[in-house]
Amino acid sequence: MLKSGRLYIYGIFVLLIVVFNFIYELEHNSLQEALQESIIIFPLTFLFIWIIYITRGFLMNNKLIINNKKIDPSNKIAGAIIILIKTIVMSVLFRAVIKFFFDDGEDDSTFSEGVLFLVISLSVLLITLFVYFFENYLSIIENRHKMEIQLSKHKSEKIISQYLSLKKQLNPHFLFNSFNSLSALIHIDTHKADAFLQELSNVYRYNLDYSEELVVPVKKEVNFIKSYMALQRIRFRESITINYQIDAPKMKYLIPPMTLELLVENAIKHNIVEKSNPLVINVTTEEDSIIVENNFQPRKSPVDKNSSLGIGLKNLKNQYELIHTKSPTFNIENEKYIARIPLITPDI
Repeated sequence: MLKSGRLYIYGIFVLLIVVFNFIYELEHNSLQEALQESIIIFPLTFLFIWIIYITRGFLMNNKLIINNKKIDPSNKIAGAIIILIKTIVMSVLFRAVIKFFFDDGEDDSTFSEGVLFLVISLSVLLITLFVYFFENYLSIIENRHKMEIQLSKHKSEKIISQYLSLKKQLNPHFLFNSFNSLSALIHIDTHKADAFLQELSNVYRYNLDYSEELVVPVKKEVNFIKSYMALQRIRFRESITINYQIDAPKMKYLIPPMTLELLVENAIKHNIVEKSNPLVINVTTEEDSIIVENNFQPRKSPVDKNSSLGIGLKNLKNQYELIHTKSPTFNIENEKYIARIPLITPDI
């Protein structure tokens, strides 16, 4: 079906062709013959354009297979061949229709059979090219509009992500706990205090360096989460454990920055973390996903679902809608909370 906007444009185009043909026929034939020809040509030409429109759309969405090879119509040479073949076929059909309706058996010396077919072929070619160029132009405009919408969405998600990242950088509870731990270590073990300060510096440096990036390598995320967990282990000691089983090739794959930190922070905030009930977090890779799972032992007083973490998970899903065909999943399976994050190939 022709879209309503295209219907009007092609209708006007066909009407112009009919008007010019009517003026030409009026100069050489009677008014009755000119009207009769125009009445027949209008629907035939419109039907012809509709066929071109349909076949073009079909070929663009379904590549031809010739000798077990796919022919891409978007390729310039393949497109030119398709237009040429279509012109020849439609010219033969159009000539047959004209002969059926307008051939009265009288000898017309104005045009020879060959010249008439050439005129019809040129007319068909011009109309076919018009349809193709017009549809290509509209496709470019539509794709540009879609890209603008996608960019607008991406900017919105990026602003939210940057806000959440900044919020974490200035998290008073995190700073309070970190400085308390640092103060205690200074008096107990200066070497551990120095190492703690170095890890704290790594955490904030990563926030500042990569919070505005679209994606980062898994290796950088893992190094960052190791620094983050070093701080958490000072606070929780043996009450928290994290294990890594990541395939070496997957270290080059990409994920949005702060993804692992968001999931680990989510596990700590929503679960009991005690010596008698330690929290165990596993970070692994499986096929084209990185998995963060923890034993599910929710706090008796649940955390507010409208917290920044809830927004963070939703924002992570929204980011993936813009940059990947798959989305993260979050499920509880066999008393474990499992987050599966799709990995993005590094060659995009």
